[in-house]
Amino acid sequence: MLSLSNGVISIKVDEDLGGEIRSIKMGKSEFLADFDWLSPIQNSRSSSYGSAILNWLSEYRGGWQVLFPNAGNENTVMGVPLPFHGEFGRTQTTIVSKKKSELIIKAGTRLPLVLTRTYKLIPNKPTLLIKQSVTNESDSTIPFIWGEHPAFSLPRGSKINLPAGPILVDSNEMGELQDVKPGSSGTWPFAPDRVGGQIDLSVVPNENVERLCYLHDRPEGWAAMQHGKKVIGISWDVEAFPHIWFWQEIGGKGFPWFGRSEITAIEPACSWPSFGLEEAIKSGQAFYLKPGEVKSAWTTFSVSSVATKDIMKIKSIDSKGTFHTK
Repeated sequence: MLSLSNGVISIKVDEDLGGEIRSIKMGKSEFLADFDWLSPIQNSRSSSYGSAILNWLSEYRGGWQVLFPNAGNENTVMGVPLPFHGEFGRTQTTIVSKKKSELIIKAGTRLPLVLTRTYKLIPNKPTLLIKQSVTNESDSTIPFIWGEHPAFSLPRGSKINLPAGPILVDSNEMGELQDVKPGSSGTWPFAPDRVGGQIDLSVVPNENVERLCYLHDRPEGWAAMQHGKKVIGISWDVEAFPHIWFWQEIGGKGFPWFGRSEITAIEPACSWPSFGLEEAIKSGQAFYLKPGEVKSAWTTFSVSSVATKDIMKIKSIDSKGTFHTK
């Protein structure tokens, strides 16, 4: 586990799990969901659960992963089996460079792609900038999809502000706690419930829920959230990540949650729904790299000076992590 700090905020990065961000803190405030569960036992410390999804979930303790070169369902591409959410997030990385407030890591994947991620804490600011690049090391054109997977520990009742746009609720049933209607559509912040009403997704519910929605074709790449007495936000390269997977696992009863989770995840993604690379290729949502070609993207996390009561006045967050109210 590697620690970075700029004297304003600090982060912890697990180089043995694909550069997963385990913690983002400012003072005593922890902004990411972070669970110190002893159970379920991790696949890597025991044996396979017999399912790529269960294996991935057995390792999950919150945090912020990158999904690459697959996101969503396991599938086979170019004769290569790609696990649920891609193998990068469960891969031991190479440390390229480590400074007090900056870290660079890289690793290859089952496809001939290398992902390099740079984590930089901006001097004297409560801002994390993530830059990443994918390089095709082969002599063939290679497809991939990617996405960021940050899980936030938003208190119940917190408000979420992001630009209006279309919503599609995932077609699968998530269980008895799911309150949004599977396969239905709406416009942010409203999604249909199961009995003909509307649910305001911009408020973290006080009751236990399980939700997965796709906020597709985003007009802008940013989201602001209340977190206790602070406002936090993320912004991202909307060309690289034109969609959001909006996932809430609050008191979920199934594996691996067992009633213990408090997660609101706003996940910039290049494709939707979560059917994986094979389906993204069919739907025209996959990226392709020619031999030697490189594709880059950026994402920021920042803490705002805007008062929590004024969160809905935020109009944008730029690539430097600066919040704008005009």
